[in-house]
Amino acid sequence: MVGMRWRRRWAALTAAVILPVAALTACSSGDSGEGPAAVRSELPAKVRDSGRLVIGTSSPFPPMEFRDGNDRLTGFDVDLLEAIAAELGVQTDFQQGPFPELLPGVVGGEYDLAVRGLFDTVARQQQVDMVTYFSAGTQWAARIGATVDPADSCGMRVGAERGTVQFTTELPAKSTACTDVGEEAIEIVGFDTIAQAVEALADQQVDAVSADSPAILYLARTSQDRVAPVGAAFDTAPYGLAVAKGSSLGPVLQQSVQRLIDDGELAQIAQKWGLEGGLITTSLINGATS
Repeated sequence: MVGMRWRRRWAALTAAVILPVAALTACSSGDSGEGPAAVRSELPAKVRDSGRLVIGTSSPFPPMEFRDGNDRLTGFDVDLLEAIAAELGVQTDFQQGPFPELLPGVVGGEYDLAVRGLFDTVARQQQVDMVTYFSAGTQWAARIGATVDPADSCGMRVGAERGTVQFTTELPAKSTACTDVGEEAIEIVGFDTIAQAVEALADQQVDAVSADSPAILYLARTSQDRVAPVGAAFDTAPYGLAVAKGSSLGPVLQQSVQRLIDDGELAQIAQKWGLEGGLITTSLINGATS
């Protein structure tokens, strides 16, 4: 009987010693190699010292970033950067600015990064580095029942948000193609936000709207059956997080995005916003070739 009590006390003592050692081993294994702690050490000193990422954006641009009913900033991009910040042990500080001023704000150091459905293009890579995280395209919207063809739009009034690739590149190129063959130019109507453009479309102020596919799909769904997407998205390209050229923040963000892709968390965020079709498998820095 004494021997049995002694053996039980010895087993309890052994377990008490083994469990803390095992727990300590499990905790320490996550801090070695190339885990979040190692990546966090590569953050720019400004971000490390302040403990925050200053993020330039321009809402509303649903479903990527917009205000909810409680005036809180929400959306796909917001969820993505909150997940990245949590992994890196820093806070997010979203700051609003006009869309055309986001990249200059990154170049000038006002923002650590900018996010707002920014296509990774070679032209933008001349100013900033772009960390890809999603794929989207251009898509048109028209009023329910209207017949609109983006490839045959000469003489139409087409709305777009100022500063976007649709406003600066796509529509001017289409308009020039019209006048080159003697057709009437497209009347390009600029708006401060894509939501304003879609509202103008519903009110018959323009014949169509061109914008990024996620915004068109979301705004069409919430337009109370007044407007609808036209055809499928075209000119698809990756969205990128814009950071200063050569900044160590670029590789840090790229590794964080890749981990979110690999562990399925980015897929969960996309599913929440109905954007599963835009998922990518590999995050790149300056992956665009055109």
